[in-house]
Amino acid sequence: MKEAFTSSWNRFWFAPSPARSLSFVRVGLGIVTALYFLSALPDVAVWFASGAPASTTNLAEFFRTAELTRDARWMVSPLFIWDALFNGSNLSESTTIYRAYLLIGAALSIVLALADRIAPRCPRIMRWFVLRGGLAALVWIWFVGWANRVVLLAGVVEPVLSVSLAALMISPIAAQDRQDHQYSWRTTLSRRLIACQFTLIGILTTATMLASPTWWNGTGAYGLLAPTEDRFFDVRESWFETPLVYEGLTLVLVWLLPLGLLLAWKRPSRSFGVGLIWAWALLVGLMTTNVLYAATFGIIATSLGDRDTDHASA
Repeated sequence: MKEAFTSSWNRFWFAPSPARSLSFVRVGLGIVTALYFLSALPDVAVWFASGAPASTTNLAEFFRTAELTRDARWMVSPLFIWDALFNGSNLSESTTIYRAYLLIGAALSIVLALADRIAPRCPRIMRWFVLRGGLAALVWIWFVGWANRVVLLAGVVEPVLSVSLAALMISPIAAQDRQDHQYSWRTTLSRRLIACQFTLIGILTTATMLASPTWWNGTGAYGLLAPTEDRFFDVRESWFETPLVYEGLTLVLVWLLPLGLLLAWKRPSRSFGVGLIWAWALLVGLMTTNVLYAATFGIIATSLGDRDTDHASA
């Protein structure tokens, strides 16, 4: 019994799998991260310039007033360090520097998405850095640096994208002409971490929904669309206000995610389960305007279950 469990455990986490099994996740996360950085560009002058609400000076004052200085020590960011080093000069809290940071992050993310095509054309040392996961680690560090800087403005996408990029950097990247030949246990470990993280997030999301009375009385879907100033659709005085419609959609949203998770971990129903999760993410993205969160959710859902290997399920 113990040997069978150990063997199954090792196959699940460490059996070599093809590098191409994470290609879609890498490309998708690279594009989403680039869009995340670019989407922040218009808000730099409003929030982060000297004297702005979320400027480094005002943020430090907020933490001191709220007696959160000790708790904020883990919020490390290159931008905090930069502002501290050049405090009192024009380079501190500079919108130009912040925009440059975002543009560099977007460029690194695009390179990550295209790494398998770009790396073979790079010098040897750079090619090794990209293909062995160094670029993915750099993108993760750059992303976390910005996420920590915008901690008071962060939403639901930052935690999901951060843990996904962290797990992705474990896997090596195969050059395009070697994807069918390169196998690695690091790819399997990376994919399993992403899948397990996604499963935990999905379970917690479902539990959070079920803990709220709005998802029991049928008004959950209506609540997602209620703040019309921050939504794609204005449902006031429309067909959506019919109880059968919003109550039915509430029921669909509650069941789609856990059912998709259950089916996606089973090999025969994997594709159908991932499709249900995609449908859930699409609905949430359209109803809440959290498009990047929904896209990240759908992308990492493809890591669930087994498609490319004969690994035993956990």
